[in-house]
Amino acid sequence: MNILFSLISYPVSTQSRDMYSDLVCEFVKNGHNVTVIAPSNDNKTSLSKENGIEVLRVKTIPFVWQKKRIYKGLSMVVMPYSYKWAYRKHLNDRSFDWVIMPTPSITLIDFAHYVKKKTDCKIYLILRDIHPQSSASLGEIRSKILIKYLDSFSHKAYKIATIVGCMSQMNIDYVCSLYDDVTNKNFRILYNWIAKPSTENLNNQSANIRNKFNLGNKFIALFGGNIGTGQRIENIEMLASHFIDNDDIRFVIIGKGVKCEQFKLYCKEHNLHNVIFIDYMPTDEYLSFVSSVDVGLVSINENNAAPTCPSKAVSYMALKIPIFAMINNSDYGKVYIEDSGAGIWCIGGNQHNICAEFQKLYDNRDRLKQMGEAGYKFFNENLTVSKIFQNIIEQMSEND
Repeated sequence: MNILFSLISYPVSTQSRDMYSDLVCEFVKNGHNVTVIAPSNDNKTSLSKENGIEVLRVKTIPFVWQKKRIYKGLSMVVMPYSYKWAYRKHLNDRSFDWVIMPTPSITLIDFAHYVKKKTDCKIYLILRDIHPQSSASLGEIRSKILIKYLDSFSHKAYKIATIVGCMSQMNIDYVCSLYDDVTNKNFRILYNWIAKPSTENLNNQSANIRNKFNLGNKFIALFGGNIGTGQRIENIEMLASHFIDNDDIRFVIIGKGVKCEQFKLYCKEHNLHNVIFIDYMPTDEYLSFVSSVDVGLVSINENNAAPTCPSKAVSYMALKIPIFAMINNSDYGKVYIEDSGAGIWCIGGNQHNICAEFQKLYDNRDRLKQMGEAGYKFFNENLTVSKIFQNIIEQMSEND
């Protein structure tokens, strides 16, 4: 099949791959003709081969890691038009069978719809962020006009997508409850994923990674990924404050986001020396570090109205790391953690409950190993990129 991936970011280096570049590679590996359209890294529009994959880089306003909402908003508005212009210039004579488009950004459904009308292709929408409902419930968007504007794109996406791949059944039920004319007939379960890491190489490097950051044999609780309103950093601040006198515990934060500087300032003002910040790690080094930690942290703002299933837990499971999740009202805790046996989850915001549950993990090291093995089993059965690829192909074949 001829597949067009419409993405808001795409790494240049294989050392900085992400879940979507892994999926792109899986499609290529299985003999499909793949083109990727993504923002440019050098402020130019060009079509070229990157690591053997055809990539159309588009000059547009970057979306990822924008700190100011006005720039992220402008990016969401401008990006579909930039993509259409680049498509007409470089891919106008192409024919595609499917456009695969993840959220964010939901506004790119206009571009996907344009390609659909032009080539009579189908659309696979990978639903990962439910907007604007999620942002509105967290107070990130307050303008009723803007909410209505973004909601029009979401509504359109759910109606015209051939398949909508959702992270859980509660995701499907929630979206279908929002619109009278949207039913679950085109919705399918599609878990998060990563490419299966080579644990032998990672384990050989893990001790060196610990020593690199002067962590030695400390008990490490890791939070990796975006640090924003949706992640509710207050949950981790509560943990760090509660365990400040336990010199054996370190909370390591790898990532960045709109709340990162606020998080750092809080730790500095409250002398939380047990929190260590690392802005960035290449993918392979990050996975090596993950393989060396004791607990993987997941934190979701409990005020988020939309059910959510954070992708960061997948790398924890892949490397046999138990999960401690502080989340909102969703089936993520039940499906991904409780049923699999991969860790402990609780509703975020409750300091006493959060700290008590974390203490249980710290006090029961043998239990941690069992949780890690259970999570690894769930990963192999459900969350590898090869498994996700098979699921997508099977779902696509149902719509031929």
